[in-house]
Amino acid sequence: MPAPIENKNAIRHGLTTGKLPAGCGYVERLTNQLRRALESAVLDIAGEIGLFAAATINTACRWERHALLAQRWLRRGKDLTPADKLAFSRDVARASAERDKCIKALGLDHQDERDAWSVLDAVGVPPTADAAGDDSTDPSGDKAAPEAQGAA
Repeated sequence: MPAPIENKNAIRHGLTTGKLPAGCGYVERLTNQLRRALESAVLDIAGEIGLFAAATINTACRWERHALLAQRWLRRGKDLTPADKLAFSRDVARASAERDKCIKALGLDHQDERDAWSVLDAVGVPPTADAAGDDSTDPSGDKAAPEAQGAA
């Protein structure tokens, strides 16, 4: 019995982004959601995921993971110097820009702007702690240290 028409069983390319430290499960979940959203968008446009697209999706996911980890360490780094905080902040911005370059290379930058917001909503990207006004929890639901709650 053949596979159902238009199934997505064979879109996995075998490229991995690697394992993360303990307590970073939410980073892996968000990265996998982004990967699935990008794969779906590429399939909608091109009908298949070729080698270049698979590698570009993998690179975009690695940059997104880098941004999420840097943001996590920035948020939890109570002993960071101002220079360290700026370095993590710079890494978040750089990783986001590099991820966006990958999305552009996939040809996904020409979609309707409303589609971009629906992709972000589908991925479940939470607002940043600064935008939400509360940095007492991270997306994994872990409570930040009490010292970090009072520091801004």
